[in-house]
Amino acid sequence: MAIRAMIFIDGCWLYKGRQALFDKLGEKGFEIDYKRIPDIIAQSLAEISGQEVDVVRTCYYGTIPVNKIGYNPAKQKVFYDFLGEQCGYEMDITEIDFRKEPTAQPDSKWVNANLASEMTYYATIPGAYDVAVLVGGDADYVPVLRRVRMLGKRVQLVAMNAVRGHVICSKTLLTASGCFDFPHMFMDEHAVEFRLRRETQRRVCMNCGKEEETTWGGEEFYCAECRAKRARRVRTCDNCGKEEETTWDKDFFYCSECRAKYRAAEAAKRNAEAAPTSVSIEGENTTLRATLTPTSPASTRRPLRAPDEDEEDAKA
Repeated sequence: MAIRAMIFIDGCWLYKGRQALFDKLGEKGFEIDYKRIPDIIAQSLAEISGQEVDVVRTCYYGTIPVNKIGYNPAKQKVFYDFLGEQCGYEMDITEIDFRKEPTAQPDSKWVNANLASEMTYYATIPGAYDVAVLVGGDADYVPVLRRVRMLGKRVQLVAMNAVRGHVICSKTLLTASGCFDFPHMFMDEHAVEFRLRRETQRRVCMNCGKEEETTWGGEEFYCAECRAKRARRVRTCDNCGKEEETTWDKDFFYCSECRAKYRAAEAAKRNAEAAPTSVSIEGENTTLRATLTPTSPASTRRPLRAPDEDEEDAKA
């Protein structure tokens, strides 16, 4: 009878530690084959345990900043969608709202809490899994691993060895007693298996029908010429109605002139708030704080926001 395994991936740890896999193979342009991660882990666990392994769920935990000035999360969202839709992962992504938490740091603490709580939750559900496989390297996981074992589940760790000075995993976690039922699996020892291999093939552009050689394996494909055309297009400013060529692809758009005016007004507001104004009251000098509310360009459609369109245009 196959043992039921559930994989819990610390996405922040894997992203930071992937450099160890690059260095292990000494290759540039190394990419992880995320579709194969569950199969490779299952095969290794089957060899160690001597039993057939059925991966019932692969859970991925990560963070994504929203409303962060100077950061466009579009690529990160595409990556998360790829993991969920094409790799079959269960995605648990914490959105960090920088309007509410302007000093927030999207570090591993957010991920650790989510992963630990779900691993414990599923351990309490009869038949959910027999083995919890942690793909991570933080010592913070030691208490939850011990708790999961107390609930009658077995645990395996998928970690990484230190490679060329990269210390990827905590020694406290690697050597913790009462946490593991199987020997650790080290991803760097299986780097060749985890490496994504792209094969060149001829594909037909979904827009113009032109054939082109590519290594792109996604469901949708557009030739280089069509991608270039799609990258830049003429859009109408939501604020003043002016048309301008841009690569900005969100549902709102403001021309460069309106963005410049908005930023100038914001800068004036900050400077005014920081500068004290001296006034005289009943013969005494008293310092008061002046408040300046900048006048944004008039709009009949929606309030002007501060998108990061300049960065997108600069990349084109």
